[in-house]
Amino acid sequence: AHDQDLVTQSILSKRQMFVEQMQQIFIEMDTDNSGSITIQEFRGCLDDERMRAYFDSLGLDTSDVWTLFKLLDIDKGNVIEVDEFVSGCLRLKGNAKGVDMAKLCYEHRWMSKRLGQFMKRTDEALRFLLSGRPQPLGSTSATTAAAVPLVAQPSGVSRPIG
Repeated sequence: AHDQDLVTQSILSKRQMFVEQMQQIFIEMDTDNSGSITIQEFRGCLDDERMRAYFDSLGLDTSDVWTLFKLLDIDKGNVIEVDEFVSGCLRLKGNAKGVDMAKLCYEHRWMSKRLGQFMKRTDEALRFLLSGRPQPLGSTSATTAAAVPLVAQPSGVSRPIG
């Protein structure tokens, strides 16, 4: 149990040291002292080889500055505050973890399934429209209902457009 406590303490100490380093780097990047980093400030600092090498040593790919900026800009405010910067660097540093890959695979399968369903409904609606069959006013037949494209809602429930 004592060994586990030492390991835990070491991990917490390294994490705290990393957070303090990231806060210091943030201060260096915030060239106008506004408390936030713009894409221009971010890009300018990553033009510095020393800064680029440091980010690379953390496993943060600096070859695409725009994408890295957007990944760090958690609230999508087009600026990065210190908390976003530190938490984003903690989250992104190192290689992808198994849980990250599993989540990505799950989301990809879910999106592929939804896209397939949407494409099927769209094809059915297009075939119906191209058939030239008139649709009676106020019709609620199954054919008419199936021909109305649906929009997926965040809750997973679909509703007709319009």
